[in-house]
Amino acid sequence: MYAELVALIASITTALSSVMATRGMRDSNPDTANLVLTGIQTIVLTGLLVMDVPALNYLALLWYALAGVCGSFFARLLTMMSYKRIGVSAGSALIGTSPVVTTILAVLFLGEPLLLAVVLGALCVVAGIACINLKDGRLSLDWNLVYLPLGASFLYALSNIIRKMGTNLQPHAVLGAQVSTLAGLVACGVYLALKGGFRNLEVNRGNVGWLAGAGAVNAVAWITVTMAINLGRVSVASSIIYSYPLFSLLLSRLLLRDEPYNRYMVVGSILIVVGVAVVSLFG
Repeated sequence: MYAELVALIASITTALSSVMATRGMRDSNPDTANLVLTGIQTIVLTGLLVMDVPALNYLALLWYALAGVCGSFFARLLTMMSYKRIGVSAGSALIGTSPVVTTILAVLFLGEPLLLAVVLGALCVVAGIACINLKDGRLSLDWNLVYLPLGASFLYALSNIIRKMGTNLQPHAVLGAQVSTLAGLVACGVYLALKGGFRNLEVNRGNVGWLAGAGAVNAVAWITVTMAINLGRVSVASSIIYSYPLFSLLLSRLLLRDEPYNRYMVVGSILIVVGVAVVSLFG
């Protein structure tokens, strides 16, 4: 159960980081949010790493870096764009399909067993996320933009598979998180340079605190994500980690004073709890 507990901590810290980043983007844009969040996360993780630098396995570093480019840059950028262009509700519901995608990829590429409990638990989590994001009994979507959250879902799943390959070679959580984040930051910098986007950054006193805080919290999230993936099966860890919309709902209400709860949110919360319990106990 230790791996499942670490994955739960990863889920809670991911939720807190997401809520803080969403608040910071109210008067900013996805490029700014991605750069500031990733930059602060890199600084925090580098500070932790210099206190305990292990002997390096360069193939593991390559896998960690590739996982970072997929997850810390491409997937995060698509996530921020989804939240900005189609809304947090619809975006997070589709990004929440990542545990199912991860389970499929883990079976295909890592040889993990396809357990019924994991499949049912992952589907419960996905259904719960969808319910939480229902408005007036339906999920409003701009079908021309669904590629944004679905692309993020796939890339998050792919990054978890690649990260597992890195932990198999060198199971050092801080090193893995730092290399992944640094690679994501470099990719973000190259992307902004190519599109001339540095002049469009929107950093001010109203958003920098929220975005920097999100980066610091996300540093903890990435360490625990790496630990959870190393300690157990990727499919199980991902199903628990991607229950974070449940905690996002609670934290949004607490920190941002967002909309009140409705019956769909209650049903969705119950489904997520059931899904996580099934995966943790029987997966």
